[in-house]
Amino acid sequence: MSDRSDRREKPVTYAEIKGLWRRAYIKAPAATPQIEDHDTQVYWFQADGLYADLRIPARFSAGLSIDCLADLSHDELLALGDAEGFAGSASVVDGVCTWQRAINLQGPERGRDIGRLERTRGGLFEYGVAADFVELWLDQSVGSPSPEGRVFTCGGGFWGFLITSPTRFLFAQDRPARKNLARPWKEALAQALNGDDRDQLNDMFGTEYSFGRIENGVAVIGLSSHPNRVGAVLSENLGAPHHQIVTHHARFDGEGLKRHWSVAELSGWS
Repeated sequence: MSDRSDRREKPVTYAEIKGLWRRAYIKAPAATPQIEDHDTQVYWFQADGLYADLRIPARFSAGLSIDCLADLSHDELLALGDAEGFAGSASVVDGVCTWQRAINLQGPERGRDIGRLERTRGGLFEYGVAADFVELWLDQSVGSPSPEGRVFTCGGGFWGFLITSPTRFLFAQDRPARKNLARPWKEALAQALNGDDRDQLNDMFGTEYSFGRIENGVAVIGLSSHPNRVGAVLSENLGAPHHQIVTHHARFDGEGLKRHWSVAELSGWS
């Protein structure tokens, strides 16, 4: 654990949170933890104005050697329902960051996402304001240029939030309307599984949150809400400053599909 005795008195600024961060742990409550998680693979990619966040249970973090998600058991799919992903905009005032979620894998939000930040030599501590927890974030972007963020739209009500550095990406695609659903995503997933509703499952897994590397302009997935996609190519042109991109995906039943995205104005969702 990092020594917090070296924390600064000066509040953390927005400029200091830009970059790629990996979570070391979360503890709750912060002072007397009853829950600790050091294993979930969590990446937060903060650009100038936009961010994306991906949280994958450890059992799925290395990917799965299966043809499609439909090959997983009922219990495995329910466990995958614990995955989290969200994206939107952020602001920092007096060392307190507020993350607005434009899209959210789990659907309806459970409270506001606000954290008081403290920077130390060991990393960035985030203390929950609306909930009692502490997270330690480790900087993964030392020596890299400041990341860039773009928002895209395509058909079917999907929005895509893309954060990139020269060598890394985090792409979050979802429907903003799902935040207004009456039930969390995992509850809806359980109902669809119990009814073996393939159309509903294909629709639900139409979302995808993926993180990985950009190699020679090609985006290769390393962590994903679709663990069977680890190692697959998400796009051949994510690293270019294009106003249009094409991404590759797979439905729940394994059928491949492409999505064609166009840059959107931020006012379209804010």
